[in-house]
Amino acid sequence: MFFKPGPLENKTYLVVDDYGDMRSMIKNMLIACGANDITLAVNGAEALACMASQRFDVVLCDYNLGSDKDGQQVLEEAKHRHLIGLGTVFLMVTAENAREMVMGAVEYQPDSYLTKPFNKDLLNARLEKLIVKKQDLLEIEQAIEKHEYTRAINILDLKIAQSPPNSNELRKIKGEICLSSGNTKQAREVYETVLSIRDIPWACLGLSKTLFLEKSYTEAQSHLQTLIEHHPNYTASYDWLAKTYKALNQLNEAQATLQTATEISPKVVLRQKMLGEIALLNDDMKVAEAAFTKAVQYGRHSVYKHPSNHSNLAKVTAITQQGEAGLKVLKNMKREFSKDTQAPLYIATAESMIHETMGDHEAANASLQQAADIFETLDHRLSSDCAIEMAKTFNKFNMTDKATELLQNTVLNNHTDESLLDEIKLTMVSMDMKEDVLGSIDAIRQEVASLNKTGIELARNGKLEEAVTLLKQTAERMPANKVVNLNTALVLLMDMERNNLSTEGIDEIQIYLKRVSRADPNNKTLQKLKDRLETAIKTPKQKA
Repeated sequence: MFFKPGPLENKTYLVVDDYGDMRSMIKNMLIACGANDITLAVNGAEALACMASQRFDVVLCDYNLGSDKDGQQVLEEAKHRHLIGLGTVFLMVTAENAREMVMGAVEYQPDSYLTKPFNKDLLNARLEKLIVKKQDLLEIEQAIEKHEYTRAINILDLKIAQSPPNSNELRKIKGEICLSSGNTKQAREVYETVLSIRDIPWACLGLSKTLFLEKSYTEAQSHLQTLIEHHPNYTASYDWLAKTYKALNQLNEAQATLQTATEISPKVVLRQKMLGEIALLNDDMKVAEAAFTKAVQYGRHSVYKHPSNHSNLAKVTAITQQGEAGLKVLKNMKREFSKDTQAPLYIATAESMIHETMGDHEAANASLQQAADIFETLDHRLSSDCAIEMAKTFNKFNMTDKATELLQNTVLNNHTDESLLDEIKLTMVSMDMKEDVLGSIDAIRQEVASLNKTGIELARNGKLEEAVTLLKQTAERMPANKVVNLNTALVLLMDMERNNLSTEGIDEIQIYLKRVSRADPNNKTLQKLKDRLETAIKTPKQKA
């Protein structure tokens, strides 16, 4: 007689808790429930290392992990790095119920909470329900990991057609896949279908995101305002409303929206960062200082820790307090980011501005030169943030030509990144720089699009040598432009497939693919070209 294993058997478990007795207790409970493959981690860093080395079916993570990352930051980073997927159960274990903790953890949506103390029966019942629910999503997760979004949507459609109890959750996943793959038309259909039946916050937010990505900012704003009115604790809607106000250049409204959101849930680093940056644009130094202080505080163990928060805090502190206080922030920053390759640039640009504020022009110019030297050593072609930071610094010192050149190159290398282009436009406003100084952002975009189109048309018409020459020249001018690099790799691959393989040709294609991989490793076109190159290498063209 064969016995069917229980839901908790044959699964992999990760238990994360800084107390040895608690780890042992949870492990023993899991064993009593039928589990046998259990890994233990004593802190957040160890937990993430474990998740990076293998995929777990279930993660039970305590919220309070001592002085290291907390449970929220573990979940935040695990999602950011794609260490857990749709089929993973993430159970947050906590003895705390403070509003700040609860709201912060909700931001990153664990699958459930388990409040201490609990017993084996409660743990078993909770996990059984969650594991059965997650098993239904494994096939979808596998398709997403392979960037097979059409297949993932087809699987979801088949499941939804059967009207299961979790139909809305499946629709939510479908909407998110459509948005992430750029299919806004299909995303809109998903969200409008759900909202025609019932007013659900995630569907309203999803529709608002869709409208935002379609540049229907006023309509998105209206939906988000209604959503907040009906669900004031649904904090993600505040972030998107602020982005919408920002796109409409309504910066006071964006700041007020984010201030409300940070009062409800203060621990989200990216929210504090955006509030600080918008407050800077509004010349509200008091709010900017408070926001960057919290971004630094909450970002210490976060995956979103970034040197720009520290350098902005230093610059604001120098204005609101005194220059020496700002320089002290930078001193602490040097320790915090001792291994970060971009941090010295942010430190030098901040030092130059602070010294200038203090009237020490010699020190300011020395720091400015240091920043310029550092910038040249960085792979800044792949870092638009560094380019914008350097442009702001040049502009501060009335070096408009250098600032303009950097911003022009940033537009050329990122002509399809709507969010970044909006950021550049706001940066130019803050620097009192007219858009036509760049030769019009839209004109630059049209030029890049035209060069790409011409290259691809030449290739399709069989004029591969001409296409290769044009696109290689374009790629050298725009070395960080993902679209240009992918198209250049494509025509080189087409040429190689038509002719004989060569080691030099393969290496050349890989150069362009690596440029994209460093900036956007999950790019679906990149993966297709990698697969196509691998196939060409395995099955070379036979000589006649």
